[in-house]
Amino acid sequence: MLVGIDREALALNAGIIRDRLGTRGLCAVLKGDAYGHGVDLVASCLVDQCTHMAAVDNRELGVLRKLVPDTPLIRLRVGADDEIDQAACAGWRIREMAASREKLKQIARIHEHFGARAQIHLSLDAAGLGRNGFFFRGLDDIEMLARDIVEMPNVEIASIACHLPDAGGANPFDRDDPSRIAIERFRAAVSVLLGHMRESGRKLPELSAYSSASSCAIGESVSLRDFGCAVFDRIGSSLLGLTGGNRHGERRTFQVMHVSTAVCDVVHRQVGETVGYERSYEVQEPAGEEVALLGAGWLTLSRYQQGIGKTEQPAWCIGPDGSPHWFLGRQSMNISTITAKSARGGTLSTGDMCFLATDFHGGEHAPTIPRIAEWMGGVQHEFVTSTLGASPSSARFLF
Repeated sequence: MLVGIDREALALNAGIIRDRLGTRGLCAVLKGDAYGHGVDLVASCLVDQCTHMAAVDNRELGVLRKLVPDTPLIRLRVGADDEIDQAACAGWRIREMAASREKLKQIARIHEHFGARAQIHLSLDAAGLGRNGFFFRGLDDIEMLARDIVEMPNVEIASIACHLPDAGGANPFDRDDPSRIAIERFRAAVSVLLGHMRESGRKLPELSAYSSASSCAIGESVSLRDFGCAVFDRIGSSLLGLTGGNRHGERRTFQVMHVSTAVCDVVHRQVGETVGYERSYEVQEPAGEEVALLGAGWLTLSRYQQGIGKTEQPAWCIGPDGSPHWFLGRQSMNISTITAKSARGGTLSTGDMCFLATDFHGGEHAPTIPRIAEWMGGVQHEFVTSTLGASPSSARFLF
């Protein structure tokens, strides 16, 4: 299986988002091996566009630090002690995230052991998501946190952020919108924290309010700049052209990952014979049907990547002549079955390459990554791309 990463599309997407952000910084989210696209391939094309980069595990962060020696790097989850220890020992200067005072103190102790100052990406759970950020019931909790931080000489709060519930679908002008409510709580908390930092003579942090799926729509109407701090937006799947249905303007972006695989064999099935689990497809043609076997199955396309029973529109891939070949029945974990004969009358042969995911060919049934996610039954596209890119039988390349 070949996974091509389109550097031109990536550059165009980054330019579109940069224009939208204006003077706000751009933090590229490259978690999950850059959503399966390859953190090394993607990051190398974004070096000149990004003010920050973010990932999760040490393999990703180590690759990024070699590529961008001076760009701020953020870990987008709370790190395990051994991960933080490895990063500190290597001198990667990672902005570590903490969700409790105890973790904050542990990060400080680890960095002190290596003679380094701990840089913290302070995430505040203003939206009540219950994940990485500090949960606070009211501003009294923030006051206590601020006093603790000021008393930690080995800690630098490099950035303060909150994760919005759904900035991709948010209505920034509706005061009852969950993201709007969250950012107002965030602003109140930031005001308290900055007051203590200024009073203690500390360097002011950067600020960010973000959503994984898209540019922060709220940032266009509710500015954080009035605090006097630098501001950046954390952009994930929009950079990779994976938010085609986003209401806030990412429709112009292009799909970056294009996946193709070879036909392993073509077999003839007689009328009445079946294909797939639960015999979910039955050959109807009196003369039988040619079935092409692809070397990619539900481990790479999902168990429910099928032509019947799951979706209103049958799923299909693109053959060498640009026409569709329908998926037949439910697929196995490592083999998919498609019609060998195309709508244009051509027939696939062993060794022919078929596109499983691409937006090169238009049309309402084009097998783009977001559509494959829909065919899988509502699974997020980041799962699809991570799985496609992580396949041990795939070869990734830039073009």
